[in-house]
Amino acid sequence: MLKKEIVCAAKEKGRAMNKVIIEELPDTKEIPGAKRWEEERGEFVQVAYQEAFCHLAAFEIRKGYARGSHYHEKKEEIFYVFRGKIKASFKDMDTFQEEERILKKGDKIRVKPRCGHLFYGLEDTLVIEYSPQVYDIEDNFKINLG
Repeated sequence: MLKKEIVCAAKEKGRAMNKVIIEELPDTKEIPGAKRWEEERGEFVQVAYQEAFCHLAAFEIRKGYARGSHYHEKKEEIFYVFRGKIKASFKDMDTFQEEERILKKGDKIRVKPRCGHLFYGLEDTLVIEYSPQVYDIEDNFKINLG
């Protein structure tokens, strides 16, 4: 995977504490690991490779609408933008640093615990979400990110 950007990072003494990692999956079927490619039959995406998960979901964000505006104390979430484009807002709940990024088809986003996130649809968008932890409503804390 090609690392695209790291956001919500608090740098202390030259060390980064990563809360969000954004990667662009490589557009090839010739390598092992997470990847994607298009062919005549349609697109194929291997979102996860050698990752265990206990939660899997897909959701749509329509243009002009938002999802999220929360954080989790324990749950790590991984998102994959299957189609469309979103504006993603992040807030590190430890340092209060805030950042925004535009994410598009092919981007994979890993959100660590204690990082607020909000996704706003710039286009009709389909997102796949998975997590190594089971979804727990008690670990969902609303915040105002926009």
